[in-house]
Parts: sequence; structure tokens; C-alpha cells
Amino acid sequence: MTAVTTAALAASAMLAGAGTSAAAERSEVALNYTCSFPLIGGQPIQITIGIDFPASVPVGTPVDALPINTVSKVGKNATTGLNLVGAKTLEGTALAQANIAAPEAELPLEVPATLAKTPIPASGEFTVTATGETPSITFSQAGTAKITVGDVKLHLVPRKADGSLTALKEFDSACKQNPDQNNELATIEITPAGTAVRH
Repeated sequence: MTAVTTAALAASAMLAGAGTSAAAERSEVALNYTCSFPLIGGQPIQITIGIDFPASVPVGTPVDALPINTVSKVGKNATTGLNLVGAKTLEGTALAQANIAAPEAELPLEVPATLAKTPIPASGEFTVTATGETPSITFSQAGTAKITVGDVKLHLVPRKADGSLTALKEFDSACKQNPDQNNELATIEITPAGTAVRH
């Protein structure tokens, strides 16, 4: 989504600039959410979030925007509800809450992502993919930065076969992360200035 910046991040980290090259490390976490939908109420959704990132980065070296991708498993009740209004495809956007616990500060993020246009089956579960990226940041203190994932806000656009909107129009869905889950996505080692970036 899954897949966004805040003023707190901008104040705590330098944005953009010449930074690290393409990251080689890969990490994924699958998390369970309860998402609100019109007509059918709260429904379980499992979202797998993946990120490519450098294993380590020196102090003062900007970390380039990190690609994020998500795969969301939509349950059969949501499929039934979408079929009832004649929806044949689903698209939209996502705004995922995340946090970087860095040595110098907690850096809250909101990561935007675009949902791929996805056919809706006649019944059963289906998956929706999304892509986005984090902002570029620069760490000012050595140590370990931990990236965790929070709640997700969806803006969904179900369409009929002719491309027109259904009776649901466009709508927002708040996805609350279920409790008691390990939501750590990745850790980055921040090394003293002048050391090499490790992928």
C-alpha cells in the first residue's frame, strides 16, 4: 500500500540530495487489518508490505527514496459487496502510516501508494497490488534506525464494466492494524560519517 511525508519528518531529516545508490536488501511483513466498507462494515484485510533498503548508511549521507510495494488480500465478503453494486474493477490510492525510530528522533511518515486497477472476481478472495516510495532522508547520528508500519487509509474507486462509477461512488476506507502483531518492516544501521554504504 500499501505504500507520504509529514512536517515532523521534514524538520528532523534533510530531504533529497545526492544519496545512496539502489538498495539491495529486501524485507517484507504481513499484517492483519480491519477495514471499514460501505454496506458491509468492518472486514478483515491482510496486507503484505515490502521494501528495498540499504543495510547501512553513513551519517550525513542521504538515503534515496525507498520503493515500497504492497499486496492486499481482500476477503470474500468485500467481493460480494462489490458485486452487489455491479463493480467489475477496483482502483484507488493508499496512505500508509509508518515510523522511523532513529537515534536522533522519532520520524513519523505517511507513505502514499497507487493501487493497480484490479478485476473483481464473481466470488471469493482477490488481491490488490500497490506501489509507492518513502521520502529521502539523512540521519545525523550513528546507531540503528527501525522502520515500523501502522494504520492505512484507502481511497477506493470501484467501476462498472463500462468504466462508470457504481452506486458507491468513490469512498474512503480506514484500515486499523489489528493488535499484538510485530509490525517491524526493516532496520538500517547508521555508521559514522565517511564509512561506505553497505547494501
